[in-house]
Amino acid sequence: MLLGGLVGVVVGAKVFLNGAVGAAHRFGIPEFIVGSIIVAIGTSAPELAINIAASLQSAGNVIASNIVGSNIVNLGLGIGLAGFMVKYNCPRKVYIKAAVIGLIGTVFLLIITLTSGPSPEVAVFTRAIAVMLFTGFVCFTIWSLRNSDEQDEEEMTDASQSLSVIVPCLIVGAAAMSFFANLTVTNAVGVATALGIPDVVIGATIIAAGGSLPEVISCIEAARMKRSNIVIGNIVGSQIFNIFGILGISGLVASFEYSRSIAVDVSFLLVMTLIWLASFKFAPVRRVVGPVLLGTYLLYAVYLVRLALAG
Repeated sequence: MLLGGLVGVVVGAKVFLNGAVGAAHRFGIPEFIVGSIIVAIGTSAPELAINIAASLQSAGNVIASNIVGSNIVNLGLGIGLAGFMVKYNCPRKVYIKAAVIGLIGTVFLLIITLTSGPSPEVAVFTRAIAVMLFTGFVCFTIWSLRNSDEQDEEEMTDASQSLSVIVPCLIVGAAAMSFFANLTVTNAVGVATALGIPDVVIGATIIAAGGSLPEVISCIEAARMKRSNIVIGNIVGSQIFNIFGILGISGLVASFEYSRSIAVDVSFLLVMTLIWLASFKFAPVRRVVGPVLLGTYLLYAVYLVRLALAG
């Protein structure tokens, strides 16, 4: 079942990406929009579902750690693993500007985590903050659409697909990724438990990465297709949608409190984001950004395991 779940996620990602690229070609949508909006939102469905449920249960730590952990996994495994399969070129300015927006969101979240809250141990996420973030996401979407008229160098020239093919691919692909990602996590937890791995370690590694499995597999599939712009756009869009969109929606459902210790995780995310941004400007960094981000994620995973075992 574990292998079947992984295969299902891969197949779902392939179907979804085929639909997304088909829509881009049919309607002349640049790959930046495909990656940063269509693919990013489609693959972030698990995080959105988890956070809405957590908001209704006032589970603030789940909300914050899910978003921060997802963004770390996206960079570490999404960009990291895809970097072994595709060469990253210097992206156009629209990609760089979008990545900077993601950086601003990360810094803003770190500031809120460090400065808000009723006590030194607790941070608070208010509806006012949620309105600010969600408004930022709406503005980003509008800005993306207005700045998407330039064509990427690697745009496809395949024959157009019909809407009767594109729409089912998008719907079925997104649903399949979400379903099989959950199936994979469930079975991975079962295997780990059978092997005697502690629950805290399972939660800090398998479950933490499981929600981001659609994004990671989509990046790997896009890299296999040599669509580096979709890889970059997917991660840029996911970072922004997670912080501005999903956190915003979560806070609009209900204000929540969470542990200030999550600032350590946000700091990991900030460092990884800065490394990624540096790769946009400096070719030597760009050539090794995949292994560097993957290695940073592995350090973060070790930190999580040690933290879980210590608790």
